[in-house]
Amino acid sequence: MKRVFGTAAVVASLLALPAAAQQTFTLKFANFAPEGSSVSRILKAYVAEWKQKSNGRLNLEVFYGSSMGPMPRHFDLARTGVADFSFYQHGATPGRFPLTELTHMPYLWPEGAKGSRVGAQVATELYKEYLAREHTDVYNLYVVFNRPSGIYDSNRPIKALADLKNRRYRAPTTTDVALFKELGAIPLGVPATGMAEALQKGTLDGVVTDEMGVFAFKLGDLVKNYTPMFTSAISFGVAMNKDSYNKLPADLRAIIDAEATVAGALRFSELSWGNVPEVEKYLYQDSKIQVARLSPQDDARIRQIADKIIEDRIKEVEGKGLPGRAFYDKAKAASAKYAKE
Repeated sequence: MKRVFGTAAVVASLLALPAAAQQTFTLKFANFAPEGSSVSRILKAYVAEWKQKSNGRLNLEVFYGSSMGPMPRHFDLARTGVADFSFYQHGATPGRFPLTELTHMPYLWPEGAKGSRVGAQVATELYKEYLAREHTDVYNLYVVFNRPSGIYDSNRPIKALADLKNRRYRAPTTTDVALFKELGAIPLGVPATGMAEALQKGTLDGVVTDEMGVFAFKLGDLVKNYTPMFTSAISFGVAMNKDSYNKLPADLRAIIDAEATVAGALRFSELSWGNVPEVEKYLYQDSKIQVARLSPQDDARIRQIADKIIEDRIKEVEGKGLPGRAFYDKAKAASAKYAKE
């Protein structure tokens, strides 16, 4: 406990406070992304702001780059109390969050930074009714999304569906896997943290990710072409261990509660996946990544294939006794609504 010197009255008032109200708490935050990633901006903001708002009593110690455990374990790091907080990816453990995984469907969100903002708004709106049931083991602050992803290829510009034939791609979601199989490509389950190594070794011909993924994992020398297809986003969450939350005094819990709002989710999205000049410079000036687009005919064809896969996924979730169709239909309608704002 930090010693405080002052008048007798001040000392007496401090002694009268409950012990927890005088105690300093240092909480461990597990983050699989590297410190140079866009997500680190919001975490560093938390470190500074929570310390300031608590007069030095609430401190975060952030562990970057999977230093507390591999990416698929991050939700459990917070759930079990190995970490007090974790930043985790739902798709890293396929099938564990079936309703949330429906937000990974292709063409659900608008392209670019707007897609991240819209996803955060929709997930917050539908969280209590649908998604909360999949996060009961932790205090989940929010569900957020990266920018909708596309294909980054190491050397081939993807301008037609035929260009995908036999190409080996990192596929981050089960829907991406299904799409690649339908299109004659070979999907491989490589985590974000393994993309660079797999590209260097030639195990992959490309990856599905967004601009921030290329920037965070320094793929600029490894991928040279980008095609905005699928435009599927990946969902993430910030989880807090329930015991870690409950042991905090009310005033410190209030600081954390203030982030668990739509405003907090939007701020997380903006700082992590908003328009960042250094990212644009890295991709399109320093790395000189070229953008290719599918023809209207091929774009229409892939959307037809996607619709079938989406329908299959909804039926699969419904088969588990979950309201997959109701959730997806509401998410799609809400996405269209927020995209107009």
